[in-house]
Amino acid sequence: LKSFVMKRYLFVLVAAVSLSCAKNTIDYNEVISEMHSCNDTAQWTAPDLFNALSGTYDWQYVQSLGLGGAYQSESDFTGWTLTLNADSTFSLNGADTVWYEGNWFLENSWYSFSLNLDTSVSTLWGQIVYCPPYLMFYNSPVDGPDHLYEKR
Repeated sequence: LKSFVMKRYLFVLVAAVSLSCAKNTIDYNEVISEMHSCNDTAQWTAPDLFNALSGTYDWQYVQSLGLGGAYQSESDFTGWTLTLNADSTFSLNGADTVWYEGNWFLENSWYSFSLNLDTSVSTLWGQIVYCPPYLMFYNSPVDGPDHLYEKR
Protein backbone atom coordinates (compact mmCIF):
# COMPACT_ATOMS: atom_id res chain seq x y z
CA LEU A 1 0.00 0.00 0.00
CA LYS A 2 2.83 2.40 0.85
CA SER A 3 4.45 1.72 -2.55
CA PHE A 4 1.14 2.50 -4.32
CA VAL A 5 0.77 5.80 -2.44
CA MET A 6 4.37 6.78 -3.25
CA LYS A 7 3.90 5.98 -6.95
CA ARG A 8 0.69 7.97 -7.03
CA TYR A 9 2.35 10.91 -5.26
CA LEU A 10 5.30 10.77 -7.67
CA PHE A 11 2.91 10.72 -10.67
CA VAL A 12 1.02 13.77 -9.38
CA LEU A 13 4.30 15.61 -8.72
CA VAL A 14 5.67 14.87 -12.22
CA ALA A 15 2.36 15.93 -13.81
CA ALA A 16 2.30 19.20 -11.86
CA VAL A 17 5.90 20.04 -12.82
CA SER A 18 5.21 19.17 -16.46
CA LEU A 19 2.15 21.41 -16.57
CA SER A 20 3.95 24.31 -14.95
CA CYS A 21 6.74 24.06 -17.55
CA ALA A 22 4.39 23.74 -20.52
CA LYS A 23 4.58 26.47 -23.16
CA ASN A 24 2.10 29.27 -22.59
CA THR A 25 0.20 29.16 -25.86
CA ILE A 26 -1.77 32.02 -27.33
CA ASP A 27 -4.82 31.55 -29.52
CA TYR A 28 -3.82 33.90 -32.31
CA ASN A 29 -7.12 33.39 -34.13
CA GLU A 30 -8.87 34.85 -31.09
CA VAL A 31 -6.34 37.71 -30.88
CA ILE A 32 -6.88 38.56 -34.57
CA SER A 33 -10.65 38.36 -34.21
CA GLU A 34 -10.60 40.84 -31.32
CA MET A 35 -8.13 43.17 -33.03
CA HIS A 36 -10.57 44.33 -35.69
CA SER A 37 -13.12 45.71 -33.22
CA CYS A 38 -10.37 47.21 -31.05
CA ASN A 39 -8.82 48.95 -34.08
CA ASP A 40 -12.22 50.21 -35.23
CA THR A 41 -13.02 51.56 -31.77
CA ALA A 42 -9.71 53.44 -31.61
CA GLN A 43 -10.57 55.42 -34.77
CA TRP A 44 -6.92 56.18 -35.42
CA THR A 45 -5.93 59.41 -37.12
CA ALA A 46 -2.73 59.34 -39.16
CA PRO A 47 -0.67 61.37 -36.62
CA ASP A 48 -1.93 59.35 -33.63
CA LEU A 49 -1.30 56.01 -35.33
CA PHE A 50 2.13 57.11 -36.55
CA ASN A 51 3.14 58.01 -33.00
CA ALA A 52 1.61 54.84 -31.53
CA LEU A 53 3.36 52.57 -34.04
CA SER A 54 6.88 53.78 -33.25
CA GLY A 55 8.72 51.00 -31.45
CA THR A 56 10.06 47.48 -31.81
CA TYR A 57 7.94 44.46 -32.67
CA ASP A 58 8.58 40.72 -32.71
CA TRP A 59 6.94 38.62 -35.42
CA GLN A 60 4.47 36.14 -33.89
CA TYR A 61 2.13 34.54 -36.42
CA VAL A 62 1.01 34.26 -40.04
CA GLN A 63 -2.28 33.01 -41.41
CA SER A 64 -3.62 32.70 -44.92
CA LEU A 65 -7.22 31.82 -45.69
CA GLY A 66 -7.05 31.31 -49.47
CA LEU A 67 -9.09 29.03 -51.70
CA GLY A 68 -6.46 26.30 -51.42
CA GLY A 69 -7.18 25.97 -47.72
CA ALA A 70 -6.12 27.65 -44.53
CA TYR A 71 -2.48 27.99 -43.55
CA GLN A 72 -1.09 29.21 -40.24
CA SER A 73 2.28 29.17 -38.54
CA GLU A 74 3.92 30.42 -35.37
CA SER A 75 7.41 29.59 -36.64
CA ASP A 76 7.84 30.73 -40.27
CA PHE A 77 9.46 34.04 -39.31
CA THR A 78 10.59 33.31 -35.75
CA GLY A 79 13.24 35.79 -34.67
CA TRP A 80 12.18 38.51 -37.10
CA THR A 81 12.11 41.96 -35.51
CA LEU A 82 10.53 45.08 -36.96
CA THR A 83 11.59 48.51 -35.73
CA LEU A 84 9.53 51.55 -36.73
CA ASN A 85 11.37 54.71 -35.74
CA ALA A 86 9.77 58.10 -35.06
CA ASP A 87 12.09 59.64 -37.69
CA SER A 88 10.26 57.59 -40.38
CA THR A 89 13.02 54.99 -40.79
CA PHE A 90 12.50 51.28 -40.28
CA SER A 91 14.48 48.07 -40.15
CA LEU A 92 13.34 44.49 -40.39
CA ASN A 93 15.87 42.04 -39.02
CA GLY A 94 15.56 38.34 -39.67
CA ALA A 95 17.47 36.13 -37.26
CA ASP A 96 19.96 38.90 -36.34
CA THR A 97 20.65 39.81 -39.96
CA VAL A 98 19.31 43.06 -41.40
CA TRP A 99 17.08 42.10 -44.27
CA TYR A 100 15.48 45.45 -44.99
CA GLU A 101 16.05 49.08 -44.08
CA GLY A 102 14.41 52.21 -45.38
CA ASN A 103 11.78 54.83 -44.82
CA TRP A 104 8.15 54.41 -43.88
CA PHE A 105 5.03 56.50 -43.71
CA LEU A 106 1.33 55.88 -43.38
CA GLU A 107 -0.88 55.88 -46.42
CA ASN A 108 -4.68 56.07 -46.41
CA SER A 109 -6.25 52.93 -47.77
CA TRP A 110 -9.64 51.32 -48.13
CA TYR A 111 -9.80 49.98 -44.54
CA SER A 112 -7.64 52.36 -42.57
CA PHE A 113 -3.94 52.80 -43.27
CA SER A 114 -1.10 50.81 -44.73
CA LEU A 115 2.65 51.27 -44.56
CA ASN A 116 4.22 52.89 -47.55
CA LEU A 117 7.82 51.71 -47.73
CA ASP A 118 10.58 52.60 -50.12
CA THR A 119 11.33 48.89 -50.41
CA SER A 120 8.92 45.97 -50.75
CA VAL A 121 8.64 43.70 -47.70
CA SER A 122 6.18 40.79 -47.87
CA THR A 123 5.56 40.51 -44.11
CA LEU A 124 4.55 44.20 -44.02
CA TRP A 125 1.96 44.16 -46.81
CA GLY A 126 -1.66 44.87 -46.09
CA GLN A 127 -3.90 47.11 -44.05
CA ILE A 128 -2.70 48.07 -40.61
CA VAL A 129 -4.82 46.73 -37.78
CA TYR A 130 -3.37 48.00 -34.52
CA CYS A 131 -4.53 47.02 -31.07
CA PRO A 132 -1.65 47.40 -28.61
CA PRO A 133 0.49 45.42 -28.18
CA TYR A 134 -0.39 43.71 -31.48
CA LEU A 135 0.20 45.04 -34.98
CA MET A 136 -1.26 43.09 -37.88
CA PHE A 137 -0.70 43.54 -41.58
CA TYR A 138 -4.13 42.48 -42.84
CA ASN A 139 -3.77 41.14 -46.36
CA SER A 140 -6.43 38.41 -46.47
CA PRO A 141 -9.06 40.51 -48.31
CA VAL A 142 -6.81 40.20 -51.39
CA ASP A 143 -6.02 36.52 -50.64
CA GLY A 144 -2.67 37.32 -49.06
CA PRO A 145 -1.30 36.31 -45.67
CA ASP A 146 -1.96 38.24 -42.48
CA HIS A 147 1.21 38.80 -40.43
CA LEU A 148 0.99 39.52 -36.71
CA TYR A 149 3.69 41.28 -34.70
CA GLU A 150 3.81 42.02 -30.97
CA LYS A 151 5.28 45.23 -29.55
CA ARG A 152 7.99 44.84 -26.94
